[in-house]
Amino acid sequence: MLRDYQEGAIVKLRDAIRSGHRKPIMALPTGGGKSHIFGQIISNAFDKGHKVLWLVHRRNLVYQMRDVLWEHFNIESGIIMSGVEPDLGFPVQLSTIQTYYRRITGDPLGFSGYFIPADLVLIDEGHRSLSKTYKKIIDMYEDQVVMACTATPLRADGRGMGEVYDCIIDVASTGDLIDSGYLSPVRYFVPHVPDLQNVRVHMGDYVVKDLDETMNRPKLTGDVVDNWLRHAENRKTIVFGVNVKHSIALREEFERHGVNAAHLDARSSDDERDEVFAAMERGDITVICNVALYQEGLDVPDVSCIVMARPTKSLGLFRQCGGRGLRVSPGKQDCLFFDHAGVLKENGFLEDPIEWKLDGKEKGFERKAKPREKKPVVCQACSYVFEGSSICPRCGSPVKSFGKTVETIEAEMRELDNERKMKKKKEMSGIEKRVFYGMLLWYYREVGQPKGWKSTWVVAKYKDRTGVWPRKVDDVAPIRPDQNFLNWIRSRNIRYARRKNAEQ
Repeated sequence: MLRDYQEGAIVKLRDAIRSGHRKPIMALPTGGGKSHIFGQIISNAFDKGHKVLWLVHRRNLVYQMRDVLWEHFNIESGIIMSGVEPDLGFPVQLSTIQTYYRRITGDPLGFSGYFIPADLVLIDEGHRSLSKTYKKIIDMYEDQVVMACTATPLRADGRGMGEVYDCIIDVASTGDLIDSGYLSPVRYFVPHVPDLQNVRVHMGDYVVKDLDETMNRPKLTGDVVDNWLRHAENRKTIVFGVNVKHSIALREEFERHGVNAAHLDARSSDDERDEVFAAMERGDITVICNVALYQEGLDVPDVSCIVMARPTKSLGLFRQCGGRGLRVSPGKQDCLFFDHAGVLKENGFLEDPIEWKLDGKEKGFERKAKPREKKPVVCQACSYVFEGSSICPRCGSPVKSFGKTVETIEAEMRELDNERKMKKKKEMSGIEKRVFYGMLLWYYREVGQPKGWKSTWVVAKYKDRTGVWPRKVDDVAPIRPDQNFLNWIRSRNIRYARRKNAEQ
């Protein structure tokens, strides 16, 4: 049974076609159930004796739609795809765009038995249909209805899709589906914001080569894993890297910390991809690092953490990636979104309301005004993004920077005062104490325990630095130390060594 908004989408599409539109495109957030909308549309056309062609860019999506049609609508379909025996006798044909294009254009005489005289052409992930291959296919069905669906009806450069489509059907917003319980609520964390001033921009987005030089550094990959261990350990996670080298570095960093992780990219075979996700389902793998491979077409409802380690100016790319964690699943309460790439500053939140446009010359979207009780802020102790309070609802820390927008918020690992200032400063703020305590915990765990230190070392060093005993810090997790902390520790070690030598 379709949900109310899904039934409404079909009514709006029918009305659009009756009013003369032949190329409508639906905008529906990831996880909103476009397969069931497509399935019902195909079923309606099938009942009327119409022929249907359904096109998509990835093999697994063909199988997904085949299963939906059979299990929910009792419709058997043919498949046009390499490695699959075709049966063109079925009125419903499912195909990858690559195979269909190759087979119907491969005949030098211009005739191909694979051409489907469809009355209705449906295109999944419709934002891709401005490519040359898609456009050539669409032109072959100039007099038929061509209908597409996507979570982000935008070109790669952010402009609208009026070059192909003649109307947009905005089915439902991400915020509405979250409020209705059809998508998972999102909790945001902003551990740091990278400096992208020297990264070039081409065709509306950052140059990947420049991003690799900026993002693929040991400290940054270490921050990704450290923050994941603090907030999202054991959550099934998709990590988006800049390129293959960066994704592999992220996977290796996870593995170095004892986390079972895998890497996938465009060169990974279908069998490799299937095995990786089977391993995640079994619990053998927790984290999948990839390079924009699963920004779309991934249906793994129990993924509950998204890590963006790839900066982007593209609203479409940002929403496609973030949408991978929004599906609901039994026992899943929310999705954690870690922004290690400044994407929230660039693109806002996933649930921010958007008005989609077809304009192919200007931006294909407009942000709708959203009244906020308070400006979003980031807790410097746990990186949690929230609004409407001067106390972090997650860890209880007071937020000194309350009122700053998320665009200008300081990073979690902000520098403590340098050694000279620390000597002069008699008292640390509450937030600085919590951060300092977290760094002590990390240092004790990574450096202290192998030497047999006692846990009282953490308490003693906290008292040494702050002048008071630690209180209300049970919820503080280990935090990777910054250089000022390490300098302070080094100074204390030197002082201790000198004292021991003097005693001898």
